[in-house]
Amino acid sequence: METSSFVDYRPQSVQLAEPEQFGWRAPEQVPPSPAPRAEDADFPEDLTVVSTRQLRVLCNQTYRLLDRDFPPMDALHQYELLVEEIERREVQAEARTEPARTRSGFRDNSLFSRFELFSDGTMVGHVKYEMKGPHAVLIQAVVDPRFDAIDVEPALIRQVLLNAHRRRIAVVPYCPRVREFLTEFPQYRTLLPADQRRRLEATLRAAGDD
Repeated sequence: METSSFVDYRPQSVQLAEPEQFGWRAPEQVPPSPAPRAEDADFPEDLTVVSTRQLRVLCNQTYRLLDRDFPPMDALHQYELLVEEIERREVQAEARTEPARTRSGFRDNSLFSRFELFSDGTMVGHVKYEMKGPHAVLIQAVVDPRFDAIDVEPALIRQVLLNAHRRRIAVVPYCPRVREFLTEFPQYRTLLPADQRRRLEATLRAAGDD
């Protein structure tokens, strides 16, 4: 009796028929296209030709990018450019509607990193600041000695805080005069980062206990 070798019982590989032999083709695998990201949108090269409404839309979109854990590297620079252009137009509109001899106003002088308050074309005071990411650290409030600080200083600080609120910028009150203002007007404390607000309120409570 003949015996078959163990090799004869090894399973033979089966060649599967290609889909084309049955008259159909397997669907092609199409890689999913990545979802468009806001930061991939083209940033206008010339902001002067963009409408004010569109500037505000871009400003809000860029601010949302800054609120992410890992914002794009150029998002802060673009946000500052947008805010500067919006403020430039506001100053121009104000200049067209007010006589030169009574012209007053407030502006962010980013060249010297200070918020400036004007009256009759003269700068009456300013607040020096430094940008730390999305936060504006208010360093020092200065009032021109020719003017009454009791009248100018509250108006100056109020304009600074309102400007920060409009631009959705948190402020850090390093300046003692700003902290005094926040003590008297607590409604503006919401502009502070949460940790800074808790620290300020804890300091005020401790001072009240004394």
